[in-house]
Order: sequence, then C-alpha cells, then structure tokens
Amino acid sequence: MKLLLVISVIVTLTSGYYITPGQKVKHADKEFLELQIAVLDVFQHVRHESLQYQSIKDYKFEENYDKYTNVEAVKKFVRLYKEGFPNMDDLFTIFDEEKKDLVKVVFDVLYYAKDWETFINAMRWTRFNVNEGIFLYALQAAILHRPDMHGVVLPAPYELEPHYFYDSECMLRAAQYQMSRWVPDKLIDGVRIAFIPCNYTSSFVYANSERKLYYFTEDVGVNSYYHYFHLDYPYWLGGKEYGLHNDRRGELWLYKHQQILARYYLERLSNDLGEIPEISWYEPIATGYYPNLHYYLGDVFPSRNNYFNLYSPDTYSDIELIDDYERRIKDAIDYGFVTLPDGSHVDLTKPESIEVLGNLIQGNPDSVNTRFYKYIGLIARPLLSGSALHLELGKVLPGALEHYESSLRDPVFYQLYKRIIKWYWTFKDHLPHYTNDELDFAGVKIENVRIDKLVTYFDNFEADLTQAVDVDIWVDKPLAERDYGKVSFHNGEPFLIKSQQPRLNHMPFSYQLDVASDTATNGTVRVYLGPKFDSDGDVVDINENRENFVLLDIFGHDFVAGKNTIIRNSSQFPFYVKDRTPFYKLLKDAVLAYHDELKFPLDMSEAHCGFPDRLMLPKGKVGGMQYQFYFIISPYHAPKTPLHEGYDSSINCGVGSGARSYDALALGFPFDREIDESEWFTPNMHYEDVMIYHKKEVDLNATH
Repeated sequence: MKLLLVISVIVTLTSGYYITPGQKVKHADKEFLELQIAVLDVFQHVRHESLQYQSIKDYKFEENYDKYTNVEAVKKFVRLYKEGFPNMDDLFTIFDEEKKDLVKVVFDVLYYAKDWETFINAMRWTRFNVNEGIFLYALQAAILHRPDMHGVVLPAPYELEPHYFYDSECMLRAAQYQMSRWVPDKLIDGVRIAFIPCNYTSSFVYANSERKLYYFTEDVGVNSYYHYFHLDYPYWLGGKEYGLHNDRRGELWLYKHQQILARYYLERLSNDLGEIPEISWYEPIATGYYPNLHYYLGDVFPSRNNYFNLYSPDTYSDIELIDDYERRIKDAIDYGFVTLPDGSHVDLTKPESIEVLGNLIQGNPDSVNTRFYKYIGLIARPLLSGSALHLELGKVLPGALEHYESSLRDPVFYQLYKRIIKWYWTFKDHLPHYTNDELDFAGVKIENVRIDKLVTYFDNFEADLTQAVDVDIWVDKPLAERDYGKVSFHNGEPFLIKSQQPRLNHMPFSYQLDVASDTATNGTVRVYLGPKFDSDGDVVDINENRENFVLLDIFGHDFVAGKNTIIRNSSQFPFYVKDRTPFYKLLKDAVLAYHDELKFPLDMSEAHCGFPDRLMLPKGKVGGMQYQFYFIISPYHAPKTPLHEGYDSSINCGVGSGARSYDALALGFPFDREIDESEWFTPNMHYEDVMIYHKKEVDLNATH
C-alpha cells in the first residue's frame, strides 16, 4: 500500500479523535484509492441480488489456489459451497452456530488472498454468490484484520444496513419515495435529495419507563461502536495468527462492557431512573421491548412483552445449560483456579488472571478451556429476544439482541450484562485493595481544577438511507469510470434519501489542572466522570459508586519541577470520534481523488473503534444535574509493548498489535478494586463536582 504525505501538519494540537498532536496527515495514492473504491462499490445495495458484475461471473477459485496463502482454507470454502450454503436472502445472525462457522470460512477466503487484486476478485464473487448477511459480516471483519488494509474506510453500519438502526416507519417512508416515483425538488451538488424525519421507537411505543432512554440506546453511533468492537474481537476468532491475545482481549472485553453499563447508568440518572434491574432465569422479565424494526424483505423483529415468562417447558434445557455455565465460572472465581481438560489448573487469583477470566466468559478461541467454559450469551440472547420461532427446528427469526448492530437498543441487554459483569467485580473483590503507596504519586499534588460549564442539547443528524431501497439502473462498469453521483437512480438521475434524526450532543468544553511536582517526572493522567447522587438524591457509597465511573480522558505527561498547568479540550480526549462521513460523500471524495480533483485523507478522526464524541456526556437536566469528575495522576508504568509501536496509529486502531495500552495498570484503575477509605485519598487525586445542563437548541446562544 502506498500513501502520500502532506507537507503540512495538523495545526490544532489535538490527540482526540485518535489523532496524535502534530502528526502528518496522510493521503491515499491511486493504487490505494482503487482498493477503497472497489470496497465501497461492492457495499452498494448488497440486498439487491440482480446487480451483478458480468466480469466476475466466470471467476473460479479452483483455478486460482496459488493466489491464496492458505490453500486448504480456500478448498474448504469451495467444498462447503458446493455442498450448499444458505439461500442468499436467509436471515443472518452471528449467534447461529452454523452461520457463524460459514462466516469463518468466507472470512478465511478474503483474509488469505495474497494481494489486493485477488482480494477484490474474491470479494466480488462472494458478494453475488454468498448469503448477504454472511458476506457483509465476513467482509467487514476481513478488512479490519488484514494488515495490508489499514486505512480502508468502511461505510457507516447504519447506512450499510439501515434496517437494523432505523424503525419501520422511517424505512417505509424511504420505500414510498422509490415506489411512488416521486422526485424531490431539493438539488444539492447536482443530486436530488429527499429528507425523511426519523424518530425513536418511544415516539409511539409506551411500553415501560425505558422509553425515556431510547435516544441513547437507539443511537446509531453507540450501536455502531458496539458492532465494531465485536468485529475487532469476535468471539469466534483467536490464536497467535491474529494476535488478539496481545491486546489483553479478555480484560478488554470485560472492561468495555463494564464501561457501557456505567455510561448507560449515567443516562438513567438523567431521566430519574434508578439502578439497572436484575434479571432471573426463573422469574418473568419485567422489561418488555418492542423494537419496531423489520428486515429488508419485511420480516418483523420479534418483540418481548412486559413480564415475559422465560422459564417454560420449551426452555428448560437451555436454562439448565445456562445455569451450568454460570456455576462453572463462579466456582472458578471462588476456588481461584480454572480446570483444564487434562485436569490440571490455571491460577485465577492474581491481578493478571483477569485476562484468563475474560476469555473464559467470552468463550473465545484464546480461552484456556473452551470445552468446559462457555459464553452464556450464545444461549441467553436468543431466549431473551422473545422469538418463538427459535423453538421450531430450522427456523430463525433473530431479535434485536442477536445482532451486535441492534443489541444496545434492547433494555434487557444491560440487565443481562449486569449479571455477567458481576463476575468481573467478584473476581476483583477477591484481590487486595490498593494501598496508599500504590495509589499515591510521591511529590505530585493536584492543587486546583477548573472545568467549563457542561451543556448538552439535541441537534439534527443526517444519514444516507439510500441503501434501504433498490436502484432502477445498474451500470456494469468500474465505479472509477462512472459518475460518482450514481449511487442510486430515479429514471437514470442521481437520487439520494437521507434521514434527519435528533441526537444528543454537547458543547465543547475544557478543563484545567494545576499540578505541583517536587521533581521532573513522567506520569499518566486519568479523568473519569461519575454520579454524585443516586436516583433518590442520596450520596452514593464510595465503594458502590466505583462501578459507575466512565473514563473520559487519559494521557501521558512530562511534569517539570514546580508548577504545571495542563489545559485539555474535549476534542483532545482519546477514544472519542466525530460523526461518520455519509456514504455518498465518501464515495464521491474517493472517486474525485482518483481523478486528482482532491486529496483523500487517511486519519483516525472517524476511527471505527471510537465511541461517538456527541455521547461523551449524559443528558443532564434543564436546571442542571450534579455529577463529579475524578482525576488521578499515576507514575508511568511502561506497558509490555509501547503505545502505538508496530503499527501506524494515524490510520489504524492497532487491533492485535499489543500496543494499544497507555500503561501497564489495570483497565479501570483505580476503580477496579474495592476501596479502603483509610488508604484511598491521596494528594495526586481529586474529585470535582460539576453540573450538566440540558438546553433546547434555541437556547444555546443565550447567556446562562
């Protein structure tokens, strides 16, 4: 892959959005753009089977085995394909065991292609010959894991498969434009655009109090984030070849889910909701869910009524399995060891054992014993989705919980993972609390903190929904030789459909840290946001509250002897990314760049692995709601592999590199262990109360 460097550097000193301060912005060259365009082209209208390249129909894998680095994997694909794959339009879920195995087979074909030309041929052939869901999942995973495809930009998941992200009303409106042949009058850059107002399910479904949170749980950005996390670390992928174990994947899996629960809880408090409810396999599930989603061909996502009775004769055997798997995990934690197939033991009492535990719970191939310890989500998600068709052999109608793209929409997701993450906290509670010496940073003191006013609001967000409808015309020519605007057509004229949906956002803010240091030293700064009070207005116990803090910012800093003033803007916070570029603009820019009419930047401002910046803060309240920031500065503990070593952090998230950690401390430090208040408070940490105000968009420019 060839990349051209811009002679100028980023002028804003920002490390947020995954961009390193002062780093050079890279631009794609023509060879890379050919790949980028081919990828975007094949993602267009995947559900429209008739749109096929004549040039790829004659491709035969048997005649090209020498172009793959793992010939046996390709032969396996050919054999299984001849034996029979699922129909093109069969509904797909990665939680279906058979389809999961086929995903791995298709992934291997794409992953082991020796060069880009072979990859493109394999990609195009599978696009038109393999089940659409299997293809989409396998292709995204292959692109993210191939080392030679760092920098390739994937379309936003909510534009690629909008039916998983937007409710039926929105999708039906999009279809009406196509069926009625109505041409919108609004012309932008020579393209006619129809705008569709899309709301959240709560606008017409009042099932329970969870509807207050649909603006968060149904947010397209947060659901995309969760989808991509599981593409980076799939439960079916592992081993030395992919290097996922280098990233502390077991610990990371547990930590990510703990952070999602904590962020969700902050939003619950903004809406006067209490603790995340508990669930039992033997009691009715109080929280129903009516997703109001439908699949591309019209099948409706199953719903779950309030007080759904999970325990019935049809589910006895499944719940018995879940009980067995849960007991095995809990016993391993309490006994302090994991039993291997040969009867030997792996220690589970040390801090680093969290990696072993996380892999056991996810049930991934890096687990030390996948035979005995299983991932309960594989059974629990289909059961909790409430689809009766799962009980009829051979029929699958997946619910929202059975797609990573829509899992966070269902309130019971948080109840299920609260149950699972309890094992994380149980393990941590077996570890000794941090001592004062482990928490302190001798000679370093936070003297003062100042934080800007925190304000949230809703603004309209536009997304390209053109993939929700079929096109009228297909041109069998390489995309680089076609007019870039012809993503969809109406009577041969470029035509786009866009959604407009209110999404939570926040005003930019900064904080200032005044730090005194006795000597020049290196340190790591962590900044968390957490609740001050519970839903009843009572101050939360410090030990209970440690589960509720969300990491906002982390960075290394060289302290000088004496006074240090650090000012950080919210745009500098790592792990957060801006809104994704719409599919049409992404395609347009790539094609224009190919024709030397502009430059196509390769940076991490929209990194797939980032959490949406607009959801950094909980909504708060109109009159203000009190939360608290927590700051701690720790001595620098070098990680096993230095941050960003071995990969280009300007274009890649570094999955599998082992170089994604800022330091060697536990993820979630220091809240990951039980707090001894007599040891806890040290000069290098600081709590700061803040108010988060929610404003109407019209009030944003007013003085408060």
